[in-house]
Amino acid sequence: MIRPNRLIGLCCGHHIPKKRLLHGSRCMQNNQTSSNYSIEANIRTTSTGLVSQKLKVPSFKKPENPEVNEGKEFEGFVVQEVSEIPEFRLWAYRLHHRATGAQYLHIQRDDTNNAFSVGFRTTPNNSTGLPHILEHTTLCGSLCFPCRDPFFKMLNRSLATFMNAMTGPDYTIYPFATQNVQDYRNLMSVYLDAVFNPQLRESDFRQEGWRLEHENLNDPTSPIIIKGVVFNEMKGVFSENQSLFEQKLLNNILPGHTYGFVSGGDPLVIPNLTYNDLKAFHAQYYCPSNSRFYSYGNFPFVGHLKYINDNYLSNFKNTPPKDGRNTSVPSENRWSAERHKHITCRPDHMAADLTKQSTIAISVLCSDITDIQETFELQVLSQLLVQGPNSAFYKTLVEPNIGAGFAPVTGYESQTKDTIFTVGLQGVNPKDFGEVLKRYDETLTKVLNEGFDEKHIEGVLHGIELNIKHQSADFGLGLLFGLSSLWNHDGDLVKALKVEDQIYLLRRSLKDNPQHLQDKVLKYMKENTHRLILTMTPDEDYEAKQAQAEQELLQTKLAALSQQERAVLFQQALKLRDEQEKAEDTSSLPTLLMKDLKKEIDLTSVKDVDVSSIPIQVCVQPTNGMTYFRGIVNIKELNSELKTLVPLFCQVATKMGTQRHSYRELDQLVQLKTGGVSLSGHIADDTMETFSYEEGILFASYCLDRNVKDMFMLWSELLNEGSFSDMKRFETLVRVTAADLINGIADMGQHYAISSAASLVNPASYRKELASGLSYVGKMKEIAQMSDLTPVLAQIRQISETVFNKKHLRCAVNLSSDTENAVLKEMEVFLGSLQGTAGLPLLKTQDPNYYLEKSAVRGFHHILPIPVNFAAKSLSTVYYCHSHFPSLRIMARLITSKFLHPHIREKGGAYGSGLSLSPSGVLNFYSYRDPNSAATFDIFDQASEWVSQNSFTDKDIEEAKLGVFQTVDAPIPPGSKGMNKFLYGIHDFLLQMHRSALMSVTRQDIIEVAETYLGQKSQSKCGRALLGPKNEVLHLRKAENWEFLQQDI
Repeated sequence: MIRPNRLIGLCCGHHIPKKRLLHGSRCMQNNQTSSNYSIEANIRTTSTGLVSQKLKVPSFKKPENPEVNEGKEFEGFVVQEVSEIPEFRLWAYRLHHRATGAQYLHIQRDDTNNAFSVGFRTTPNNSTGLPHILEHTTLCGSLCFPCRDPFFKMLNRSLATFMNAMTGPDYTIYPFATQNVQDYRNLMSVYLDAVFNPQLRESDFRQEGWRLEHENLNDPTSPIIIKGVVFNEMKGVFSENQSLFEQKLLNNILPGHTYGFVSGGDPLVIPNLTYNDLKAFHAQYYCPSNSRFYSYGNFPFVGHLKYINDNYLSNFKNTPPKDGRNTSVPSENRWSAERHKHITCRPDHMAADLTKQSTIAISVLCSDITDIQETFELQVLSQLLVQGPNSAFYKTLVEPNIGAGFAPVTGYESQTKDTIFTVGLQGVNPKDFGEVLKRYDETLTKVLNEGFDEKHIEGVLHGIELNIKHQSADFGLGLLFGLSSLWNHDGDLVKALKVEDQIYLLRRSLKDNPQHLQDKVLKYMKENTHRLILTMTPDEDYEAKQAQAEQELLQTKLAALSQQERAVLFQQALKLRDEQEKAEDTSSLPTLLMKDLKKEIDLTSVKDVDVSSIPIQVCVQPTNGMTYFRGIVNIKELNSELKTLVPLFCQVATKMGTQRHSYRELDQLVQLKTGGVSLSGHIADDTMETFSYEEGILFASYCLDRNVKDMFMLWSELLNEGSFSDMKRFETLVRVTAADLINGIADMGQHYAISSAASLVNPASYRKELASGLSYVGKMKEIAQMSDLTPVLAQIRQISETVFNKKHLRCAVNLSSDTENAVLKEMEVFLGSLQGTAGLPLLKTQDPNYYLEKSAVRGFHHILPIPVNFAAKSLSTVYYCHSHFPSLRIMARLITSKFLHPHIREKGGAYGSGLSLSPSGVLNFYSYRDPNSAATFDIFDQASEWVSQNSFTDKDIEEAKLGVFQTVDAPIPPGSKGMNKFLYGIHDFLLQMHRSALMSVTRQDIIEVAETYLGQKSQSKCGRALLGPKNEVLHLRKAENWEFLQQDI
């Protein structure tokens, strides 16, 4: 797994890059000249009685459209730069607030998913997690919105497509995105007041950060322990060995300043943080002179400027801008010789080979992040060195079976002031550390002598061109995440956006000097003395040592307390609980209303045609010169044993090569002609039956219109001439796949807990568990441990021969209107090349006996060597088109926000919790990073009683509906339009019926479905799952039929 970098963030925008050092500490949701409006007060709240501290929420009216030119001033902001970026079809406006020095970047683009962010450079000088805990605490109430935790409450008053707050190594940002203009105004008001006028109550600091508290709040004689949301979160983060490794790598290669500390917080250091430290940090860093505002989309931005200036920045007009040097990060002093560092971690008893649990990384410090061209070229160089089977280090480190694959730190990191390039290998025997170092240096020498294949370079640059044209639903957020680090160090944002200029300069440099990239390798990798070699090996006593260190810290804290102070702890805990249970007046918070939602869906025009007797769904969209192709082959008739191997088949089938091309040649062709070719498992729930579902393999790709013919030729070759004879290649893919799955268990604990519990109550969920749950992880470990993979490879070949034909195939294509005929012509050639005769394109797998064969109540406790818990409870209900489904969906959202969140997160200290309804009609309760899992199961069980008490308000119901519509109305990019119909059989008519039903759900509907499916008389099947350390309390819960599973997966 290779680390995403800033290049990807800028060029793709279609995903939010996962950065392990970026802590998103709150809940996240779902995922033209802009100066033609002005501001006036217009707040929408649940009450009109509050006037004393009511904040003016921006509202736009259309006056004359002023021209935005450099040097012109708007609402205290001076325009510094205006630039068109044609490759992204946008205009960039960079502004500076004259009085305070605040910076502003607006990206104007014809995109309805508008984004906003306010951020600050935050450079801690210790590992107490100050910026992280402050990020949590600012969102717990503010001057104009004094209720507890307005951030979470806004989740149900908004149609946000994204809401979060994030702490990086040296910055903190508060981003959101929405398509609704009133929602944008509302969220901007809450976010800005949170960061500039937070209440920062000590009780919130104790809830979110850390506190000493009795284990049993009602018993002052019970043991005192350390609690806190961030404290528990970071214990969870560092329970994953690779997260620990990455943090230590950053701390040790950049030890001289803020990167030498843990910005998210070290659990053994967090309890040294004081409340006064928190307030002082806010006063120093959360000031206008250190702020950076970002807006994106098609909403006008001059109105934003007026609102920000009038309500916040003008209050600081007599305060001169602070010297930015007191927060800036200096360049690291370069080393004269390489350094070695060794750390230990918890043993991984789930590893396929217990002798190969160690990790090694070689990291070098590279260019300053503000050197745009150098950063771009190093990103390209990184892909040439470590991305894919043609990369130099893949050939010398991954394929020889020294380790289990690249470590997650591998790649180019451009999030820090001095950028870093790392090659890491996980799943290594410590005896082979020397061999890894030897091969690393030999690989660099080989690259210097032989250079890079010109087609390989072109493949990387072609990928960048594709990403420029690819349209995504969260493009604005992608830009923000891609630019934040550079902006934080005062880099040239506009220059960074001009990717085509960077490509041109690189091509020119390569033309002038064919050895240009080798020169970079020589400078930054071969001759670089600022090189860190970090190794990590397991220690059987690691967990015990961590527990002892925490206990010693606790005892030190307790020893410093007098008896009177201990008594105060007990009273503080009761007071905090009282605050958490206190009914609040939330009328100050702005909100959307159901009347703000459109009554009807936006129809998507699709047509169904037959090509070579195969049904094709054609969706004409403004795809910006791109063609998106998908196909599904049904696998109902595949035997059960082969079905368990379908996930592995999907991982390897496009990476093994063909009869005409080796896997390296094929990978190069894919890079040069497409945005990638992929296979994935497809399990779609029946909309009319709970025991019926579709099983298939989904294949997908996209390309520039000029490469359509080549894309379909590649698919024809893969499906007709796939090669499954290279055993060494297969062994490599199996090893890497198994390692990635096993190492990701802690990160994906919530998914695995839900999957395990749901598999006990629903046949489609059971099939999904076999394909992507812990069952699949165990299967992959079993295969990776086999001494001879010949039988498995033969079965993989058998799957290909069985399913890759016309028999049960259907396809879909999204394209521009002017390419429709040409694309369909190429599809006809492709489909005509496939073997077999077209039959029924869609078959349903039905398992009506599932409910009779399985016990009504069961539970799986997956015992894992991690210090946190992931809990889940699943209940069977009804199919999508059932009249109860909309009511269940609203009920789930209501229970999440009004019952589970206060009890499990606020009181219990879990990082998060909720209740969701799957398309198969499974209600899934869940909690994650939960220190009180046994109590959590009791809370899950009490949900029905809470609903039956009927204590929720009509406003609560409306907010639950708004929360559901965040997902229902999430933006869909052109390349994905029509996929509800193609993948799941949910066409626009069904979507409209469902939408209308959601809007019509009543209080009585909610009470009825709660009684029917959650109540004591419920006939629902019930499954539970718990992932984490052994919990003996479950033995006492006899009625739940817990089965303890020691996970030596």
